Amino acid sequence: MRNENYGERRKLGWEPHNIPGECFEKYEGNGSYGSRYSQNLGNSRNYNQSPGNSRSHSQDIRSGRSYGQDFRAGRNQRIEVQGTRWAGEPSYTRAFPKRRRGRGRRKARRLFGVLLAGCIVLAAAPSAWRMFLQLGGWQVSQAREFLEELKASDGRGGLSQEDYPQELLDLLEKNEETSDFVSSYPDREDYRGKAIDLSGDYEPGKVPLLMQWDRHWGYDSYGDDMIGLAGCGPTCMTMAYLYLTGDTSVNPRTMAEYAYNQGYKTEAGTSWSFFTEGAAGLNLDGSELPLSEGNIKNALDQGEVVICSMGPGDFTTTGHFILLRGYDSNGFYVNDPNRRANSEKQWDYDTLSSQMKCLWRIGI
Repeated sequence: MRNENYGERRKLGWEPHNIPGECFEKYEGNGSYGSRYSQNLGNSRNYNQSPGNSRSHSQDIRSGRSYGQDFRAGRNQRIEVQGTRWAGEPSYTRAFPKRRRGRGRRKARRLFGVLLAGCIVLAAAPSAWRMFLQLGGWQVSQAREFLEELKASDGRGGLSQEDYPQELLDLLEKNEETSDFVSSYPDREDYRGKAIDLSGDYEPGKVPLLMQWDRHWGYDSYGDDMIGLAGCGPTCMTMAYLYLTGDTSVNPRTMAEYAYNQGYKTEAGTSWSFFTEGAAGLNLDGSELPLSEGNIKNALDQGEVVICSMGPGDFTTTGHFILLRGYDSNGFYVNDPNRRANSEKQWDYDTLSSQMKCLWRIGI
């Protein structure tokens, strides 16, 4: 008995099977057939029949092996056959591919997790790197390596402790940031007396941060010392001068020469009068400031800077000059010409005031 829609079904890709007395299903592949009523892979067989004499046969195929069947693609497929089949009547089946939504979603979630983790790492990397530098991890390692190599060389390879002043080696042991300055001392003539361009350090409205041990001027003389060892006073005055005037022709070398020629260089370092009388010689207004938090904030609010003479503590073991350039609710902003790490954090008034010996407001 042939169904009247046989021709139309053939055009749609349905395959007829005249197998009497049983219900068979046709799968895409090499033409093999499997006989069952309801089979879920997992070695369990279920036979379900409703009172209406209708049978439902379904199979969820998770691999390319089932009853000897061979599939063209390893995709999940479900074959549905419903209704009564009489002996001799063609049974029409068709394979429909099932999208593997579950596995695709899992892959998408894993990919999203990897991308999210990568973004977090990239976002955190700059902060972690700055923290590492603030902790001095890289500089400490470099400084220790240089000092150990120098001690072990005994003149071999052109390295010897005699080639470096002991003051420089002591500086490196105390301040790992000076590693390049100390290690380049044998090549100091490549920097001494050479032209200095501070145009890249100056930005209108901002106080530049300059290091006294910068190789461009750190090897130059400040009396009997080097600017890199004793030039914190001239370096602070240079930062104030650049901020207030914008004149980049003045640098720590020329400022140290001015201080020395005017008699402000002493055996202890730089005379305190350099920040009053010496400031006037630079057409700046410098005056001693009574120690109080209100006086410091008032000077900074007027666009001036405050230079401080510091005693032993967080900034020095003997004496040192630093510059205060601003403040907010978290504390004061410091420009320390000897250590960048001190300049990258804020300081509360109590910590600073306990180490201050004298301070001056510098304006125009």
